[in-house]
Amino acid sequence: MRSDYDPMNTLDNSIRSVEPLSCYTCDVGFLGFCCHKTPVNCTATEDKCYSAVAKFSAVEFEMHESGCTEESGCGDSHGHVLNVNYTITKTCCSNSLCNGAASTQLPLTLTSYALGAALVAVWSHWGL
Repeated sequence: MRSDYDPMNTLDNSIRSVEPLSCYTCDVGFLGFCCHKTPVNCTATEDKCYSAVAKFSAVEFEMHESGCTEESGCGDSHGHVLNVNYTITKTCCSNSLCNGAASTQLPLTLTSYALGAALVAVWSHWGL
């Protein structure tokens, strides 16, 4: 009689459920290079790692970010800042450090959106 019970697998799953999820985050990035990519422990409510890309409509300008999030934060979103449309694609994964493949990352905070949109608006206005 064959048994699929593996005590080491059960122990491994138990340990994983106690340890917090770890994800890569990038605080500063320029010209497609992350200057300070580090692993962080997620909070108890953050059950996914993510990689996000924000694309602005006025010019080919992209911003990238990675970090921890709740499952509800995954997916696409759209909006506009200073009359510039943007699309954010947020791809999520469930394993520790699973979001480390992307090397181009910039923060996607509201401040960054505003700064990016302002740059796009200036570039569009001055033809840069």
